[in-house]
Amino acid sequence: MTALSLQWNMGNAGSADLVFQHAAESVEVHTTYIGDGLGSIVQAAVDLHRGSRSAFAYLPAEPSGTCLFFGGARTDVYVQIVQFADMESLSARWSGGELRWHGRVDVREYVRNVKHMADDVLLQCGGVESYARAWGGISFPIEELESLRQGPSTGPGSAR
Repeated sequence: MTALSLQWNMGNAGSADLVFQHAAESVEVHTTYIGDGLGSIVQAAVDLHRGSRSAFAYLPAEPSGTCLFFGGARTDVYVQIVQFADMESLSARWSGGELRWHGRVDVREYVRNVKHMADDVLLQCGGVESYARAWGGISFPIEELESLRQGPSTGPGSAR
């Protein structure tokens, strides 16, 4: 199994970087408080954990944004990380995407890494209230994290 590592590095208030590392490849994605990037990533992991065959996460960065597309999930899932220059414009939103990374990752490993990453963020921030203050009032995805903390689901992404 190829090693996967995810880190959520909080920057100045309302700013963070997702570091997605798979084997020797690493992609850093910047995001800001204009959206709930961490919540989106955790929700995508919840969807895969519950057996969804596809999922989507969005990390906004004013005016740009990065999307993580998950497709064809079974024991592994195909992931594409695509950065778009202008996600605020209705006419240009999906044009000119730059593929930053693509490949297959083990679903259980991805879910486990997201859970650990979210737990680390919660610990570093000192709790859900501190996270909300640091993230411009956006709540920490605690309910979604609790879903990941539960035992394995019975869907395609968890049947081994």
